[in-house]
Amino acid sequence: MTIKFKVPATSANLGIGFDCMGIAFNLYNFFEIKEANNWIFEGFIEEEIKKNNLFLKSYLKAAKYKKIKAKPLLVKLKSNIPMCGGLGSSSSLIVAGIYAFNLINNNCLNKDEIFKIALSIEKHPDNIAPAIYGGLCIINNNEIMKIKISNKWHFGLWIFNYYINTEKARNIIKKEISIDDAVNNVSSALFVLKALEDFDIANIKKIMNDKIHEPYRKKLIKKFNIYKKMALQNGALAFVISGSGSACLSISDKDLSIKENDFKYINVKIDKDGVRNV
Repeated sequence: MTIKFKVPATSANLGIGFDCMGIAFNLYNFFEIKEANNWIFEGFIEEEIKKNNLFLKSYLKAAKYKKIKAKPLLVKLKSNIPMCGGLGSSSSLIVAGIYAFNLINNNCLNKDEIFKIALSIEKHPDNIAPAIYGGLCIINNNEIMKIKISNKWHFGLWIFNYYINTEKARNIIKKEISIDDAVNNVSSALFVLKALEDFDIANIKKIMNDKIHEPYRKKLIKKFNIYKKMALQNGALAFVISGSGSACLSISDKDLSIKENDFKYINVKIDKDGVRNV
């Protein structure tokens, strides 16, 4: 029997929420699985299978966690989440591997267990959490809180055709920050969370007040300031790096019409439920 499910794209940080915020969008990787005599992967790029098969690694990790023999699968992937970096493509494979194990073994895991196993593979949960639970997730010491967001917000993904190494993007950040910068981020994040809930257009702009990572990471994104200016001139209220980049995220009160040149633009909505059957 073939089982189908999907995992949403995710965007970590939301500018001001470095390493503690993540959001899921209605852009998906679709998976079909069924038991097989040997492992077969269709629709995956060679790197995803041979160099670092996150789906298989996560599936086997779940089997070890439950102490159940891992059954080989035929896995078909229809990929809609860009591999450019910043939209949770790797996290989608991790979550998919664990979720596939769960489905093949009669839903033996709940979402909290799926998160626990995924976190043992991917140490930064700001993409993992929204991929599993959906919506906007706040993460504190690996505990998850979902935050309500007004349905009036519109989000746009700015997708570029190059990849930024996550380790490089993390290493470029200063290891120490000033008290003033820490206070700035905490206070701005509180305003932003309330703004997202209340559709507060004035205060959503504080999402761009980050002093911890974006001033350094934007140097890795070609023409970042030009694209930010373009976004704001075309009606965006905010423009931030998605995760560690290269993808970026805009927030507005309406869908934007962006003239594409050397990038791809997609209007998206929030996915409220995370990984699930289709």
